Amino acid sequence: MVVAFLSTASAQDLKYKPYAPGVLKSIPSALDVRDSFSLPMPMPGVKLNQYSPGEVSVDQTLYGHARRVMFFRDVWQYDFAFTGLRQVSLSTLGNKGQEDRNVWYMIYRVRDIGETMTYDEVKKDPAFDQIHHELKRGEDVADRHFLPRFSLEGWVTDPKTKAYKKVVYRNVVAPRLARQIRKREDPSVALYDSVEMSKLEIPKVDPDSEAGVWGVAIWEDVDPNIDYVSVYGSGLTNAYRIIQKDGEISFKKKTLQLNFWRPGDRIDESKDNVRFGIPLVDDPREQVLIARRYDLPGPVLRSYIFSKDADSEVLIAETDAMVNLKDFKSAITPVLNKGNLPASVAEAITKVGYDIDPDVGVDAVIQGEKWIFSQGGERFVLKLEPLFWEPSFEGIRFIKRLDSMWIYR
Repeated sequence: MVVAFLSTASAQDLKYKPYAPGVLKSIPSALDVRDSFSLPMPMPGVKLNQYSPGEVSVDQTLYGHARRVMFFRDVWQYDFAFTGLRQVSLSTLGNKGQEDRNVWYMIYRVRDIGETMTYDEVKKDPAFDQIHHELKRGEDVADRHFLPRFSLEGWVTDPKTKAYKKVVYRNVVAPRLARQIRKREDPSVALYDSVEMSKLEIPKVDPDSEAGVWGVAIWEDVDPNIDYVSVYGSGLTNAYRIIQKDGEISFKKKTLQLNFWRPGDRIDESKDNVRFGIPLVDDPREQVLIARRYDLPGPVLRSYIFSKDADSEVLIAETDAMVNLKDFKSAITPVLNKGNLPASVAEAITKVGYDIDPDVGVDAVIQGEKWIFSQGGERFVLKLEPLFWEPSFEGIRFIKRLDSMWIYR
């Protein structure tokens, strides 16, 4: 048996690198309650027969309990900052020996400032009645371990068809390149690659401190025509989502998405300025292109049940609103506006253990935005809720900052 020991970063690793204002870009923390639990779902892999007991309700039977199970976890998140996405010509070993090659890289800082979220079984949280837990922030969460994974993804124009195609690059472990980048950036501060980072124990520091452990993500052989670029980083938190579809279970990790853009060309690549953020345009057609290129999630339809105990609405299911980017219209809101329950919504609510008549009548509270219906003594509320953009009169309207975002993938 091989036992691996983690090394704690040294004082040199935590050295503060002074930058001019605005150079070091800090990403806001995004831990929230939804990171700590799954929505109700049938117990995976368990098939039970329904029956009607004589003295208790169906919900009190094993079948009833297995219809609506939830998974909880304590979550943690590291503080993340970076200096930008850059290109540089570096010396490397190729098929023909020593050669200069254009390399993309990102210098980043990771800190443990105690960003955690835990639960104690004390009392109900009014916002999430089905949890029966109380939210407590900042308590110690064990088993924190940074396993960085960075991918650089973007779009290039096919020289033959002139159509855009997606390209994906994984960060490489290249000590020779990392040494040259360190010499270029700051020789006095250690820069760790992904493998070295995974062997470190990130020390906890004061949130007001600028200290941290510094790493570098490197990408080689990036197509010079790439634009609409995103860097996806995972390993900064243990938060994940459980997805159950067609009887199969999958997991999506909480991932940081950093968006950049540049005019793609092959001339003096290392001199190109890769801008942080996305291009802001007024043309609706360009807005659609941007939404597609950066995989910006569209509106979702969230289903709530009204809890009498908490006197509030409790989230039980989420459904894709199926907004068409050609005409910016949802395929399910017209069905709801006509007083009918879309099959996808009925199926989503049924899967979490509520018996729903697909022919139940739906009342519009706000046309195109909010609907209600009652079934089996329960009152359900449906809301169309945007994530990063929403349809407008002429196209779409961006409603959140789009330079960085936390997504699940």
